[in-house]
Amino acid sequence: MLIEDLYRAPWHERMESVITDMVNSVITDDEVLVQEIQAWEKAETRANMIIGELYYRNKTDIMLKEQKIKWKSNTKLAHGFAKKLVDQKIGYLLSKEPTFGTENKPYRELITETFDRGLLKKIKNVGKEAINKGIAYLHPFFNESGELSFKKFPSEQIIPNWEDNEHMQILSFTRVYEVTAYEDKKKVTKKKVEYYHSQGVKYFVFESGKLVPDVLAGIEKEYHFLINDKPYVWEKIPLIHFKYNEEEQPLIDSIKSLIDNYNTQASTNADLLADIPKFIYKLVNYGGVDLAEFLNDLNTYMTVNLDKDGDLDKLQADIETDAVEKEITRTRESIYEFGRGVDTKGDDLDNAASGVALKHRYGDLDLDCNILEAEFQSSIEHMLWFISVYMSVTGKGDYADEKVNVIFNRDIIIAETEAIDNCGKSTGILDDQTIRENHPWYNEEVEVRLKKQEAEQQKEIEGYRGTFPPKEVKVDG
Repeated sequence: MLIEDLYRAPWHERMESVITDMVNSVITDDEVLVQEIQAWEKAETRANMIIGELYYRNKTDIMLKEQKIKWKSNTKLAHGFAKKLVDQKIGYLLSKEPTFGTENKPYRELITETFDRGLLKKIKNVGKEAINKGIAYLHPFFNESGELSFKKFPSEQIIPNWEDNEHMQILSFTRVYEVTAYEDKKKVTKKKVEYYHSQGVKYFVFESGKLVPDVLAGIEKEYHFLINDKPYVWEKIPLIHFKYNEEEQPLIDSIKSLIDNYNTQASTNADLLADIPKFIYKLVNYGGVDLAEFLNDLNTYMTVNLDKDGDLDKLQADIETDAVEKEITRTRESIYEFGRGVDTKGDDLDNAASGVALKHRYGDLDLDCNILEAEFQSSIEHMLWFISVYMSVTGKGDYADEKVNVIFNRDIIIAETEAIDNCGKSTGILDDQTIRENHPWYNEEVEVRLKKQEAEQQKEIEGYRGTFPPKEVKVDG
């Protein structure tokens, strides 16, 4: 026996210590969630989402501008470029109702019924969220009436667990949000955590860096939804993502520094104009008591009292702002160029009268909306999967294998006079239906009104038939 063996712990004690260390070193699922939440709250991606929302609301960094010299102006001019660009894209792509192309008429009617005005408005809001934050989310759930509904989750609340690097499939996701409540007659803020996985949902309250089971919410549900008190689990995680682009990069990333520069230059220029007086008076041997009396006499009597050999002169203050104005103009052009929008205040906008010129003018906006449209088509197909499952579960039909072509009807900018003229020139070359569909004033109501007009004309023709007696025809022989 070696001497060190006399001081070594027995074998079973050493094994217990090793096992204890192994158990303590294994991280639990809840601890993983805690680390994910803490990392997400500090992430640059989440910070940019919040910045995108603030700039859309015109809460820009110019509001942080300070002036250390008390007598100088501290003008803060915030310009809503982000809001204008975002609304421009949404109005261009999502202002009109989309068309759902399918040969299955009952299915098309059910889809049209599901995508009512409320849901279409929600999709527009999701589009705004996606542009502001890079990605937006809809959560399918069942309302109190037992009908399938969709709820928009704020993007900064969602921590997705992606299955692939392309971020196409979600394995699970965590929602972290704050609620206010009253405890002991005091208003407190609690951080709620919902963890959605393939078998259900877990509910927690985040306290002191730990996850505590949320008893009021139900701790855990081993299902996603109930129909007639029967539990169901979605085959896919109930979260539909809508991306602004493949990189999930918000618009604000491309234009924030430009907007900040524009606001700074405009605000500094306003300070300069406010602080430099238009005139400076030069007094020699003034006969008054003080400057206040001088200004009072000048404004009241249009004269001033001067001593012997006194003199009064006026100096013009030269304010040079040309360089600042040029910088502001260049920055404005860059905001619309890299924000891929249309500056409606452009000098050459009125000259873009032809269809070709308008298409060129709106080229960047159209390009950006092409990318957004491709992402949203994929997302709405994902929505349709949940809708088809709902229809199957509720006995409305099995449409799982039905293919639907989602078409976004853009609010296309055209030269109306030119388009109407081209429609007239197409008579005899194209059928009347095609010509009407390409007319700038055309919509689906036109067809209904045309049929009504034809029916009235036919009724009017039939009403004249008995007015005149039939003409006799004489036959020779």
